[in-house]
Amino acid sequence: MRAILFRFSTYSKFAEKLQNTKFATIYNYETQVKPALSIYESMGFNEQMIFRIFKNRGLSLVKGNTANDIEQLSELFKSRLNAEAKQMRTILFKDPQILSHPIDKMNNYLDLFEKQLQMSKEDILSMLTAYPLLMRNFEVNYENFRNVFNTYAHVSDKQFGQVLVNTPFLFSFNLERIPPNFRVMYNREYKTKEIQELIQKTSEFLALKNHDLDRLLNHYDVLIPNKEVQHQLLINNHKLLLLTPAYMLSPKINLFKEIGLSINQVGQLLQMCPNLFLKSVQTLKLKLKFFEKHMNVKIKDAPYFPHILEFDYWTVLRPRIGDFEQSRECNGQSKNESRRFHQEKYQELLNEAPTKKKVDADFMIRKYHRYCHDRIQLLH
Repeated sequence: MRAILFRFSTYSKFAEKLQNTKFATIYNYETQVKPALSIYESMGFNEQMIFRIFKNRGLSLVKGNTANDIEQLSELFKSRLNAEAKQMRTILFKDPQILSHPIDKMNNYLDLFEKQLQMSKEDILSMLTAYPLLMRNFEVNYENFRNVFNTYAHVSDKQFGQVLVNTPFLFSFNLERIPPNFRVMYNREYKTKEIQELIQKTSEFLALKNHDLDRLLNHYDVLIPNKEVQHQLLINNHKLLLLTPAYMLSPKINLFKEIGLSINQVGQLLQMCPNLFLKSVQTLKLKLKFFEKHMNVKIKDAPYFPHILEFDYWTVLRPRIGDFEQSRECNGQSKNESRRFHQEKYQELLNEAPTKKKVDADFMIRKYHRYCHDRIQLLH
C-alpha cells in the first residue's frame, strides 16, 4: 500500500497523512481512491480540503461510481438551480454523502421545494449551500417537523418553506423540545400570526431548553410589561430570543443598573438599542469603564447615550475621543466649548447611524476623525 501511495507525487503531504488513517488499510488507491481524487482535483478542491473529505467521509467517496454520481448531481443542480462550480464545491465539502442520494429522489425533493413549499431556485440553492445535511433522512424529518409546525403554529406549506430557508439546520433540532416552547409563547399571549412571523425569520429559539426560554421571557416581561410592544420588539430583533444560556441577559441588565438606570429605563434602553443587549458582557463593561473612570463622564447623562455604546471600543470610541481632546487643545477652546462642539458633531453622526450598518457608522466616525486631523494640521 505504501508503494502505491508514493505514486501520488503531486499531493505528497496528502499521501503521508493518508498512511496514518485506517482509510489506507481498507481501500485500494489505484482503483478506489485515485479516480475520486482526480474528480475532486478537477473541481478545484485544494489538498487540505481533499484530505479532510477523504479522512471524514471516505466511505461515501469510494463506493459506487463517484465520477458518474458527481456528474449527475452537478448537472441536476446546474439545470434546476443554476448552481455554479463554487457552490457545488461548498455542498460536496460540507456533506460528500449527498452523493449517496439517488438522482431521481433528489429530483423529487427539488420538486417538493419548488411546487409544494413554493421556494425560489435561489432560496433552494442558498439553503442547500448553507446546510446540505438537510437532505439526510429528509422524508422522515420533513413529515415529522412539518406536522409539528402545522399543529402548533398553523403554518402553510409556503410558510414552512420560508422556515427551512431561514433556518436550514432545523432538522438537527431535538423535536421533543419544540412543542413545549410553542406553549411557552402562547402562555405569554403571543398570537398565532406573531409566532408565524417569528419562526419564519428564525426558528432557532425553539431548540432552546424549555426552562431557559421561559426564564429569558420572564426578564422581558419585567423590562417591557406592555405585551404588544414586547412582542413586536422580539419579532423585529429575533436574536434577542437567543440570549440564553450562552449569552445571558441578566448580567447586562445589572451592568446598566450599576450606572444608575432603573428597570424602567433599562426597558426603554432595550427598545432604543436592542443591539446593545446582543454584545458580550465584557464588551459592555469595557465601554462603561472607559467613560466612567478614564473619561470621567457620566455616560447615562451624555447627550449621545445610548447610541455611542453601539460603536466598537478599540477602533472607534477610544481613538476618536482621544482625538477630540487633542483637537480642543490645538484650537484653544475651553473644555465646555469643546465638549459642546464635539457633542454636536457626534449627534450628527449618531442620528444617521441607527439606520445604517455598523460598518457604515464606523466609516462616518472615521470620516469625522479625518476632519479633526486635517483641522489640527492646518493650525500647525
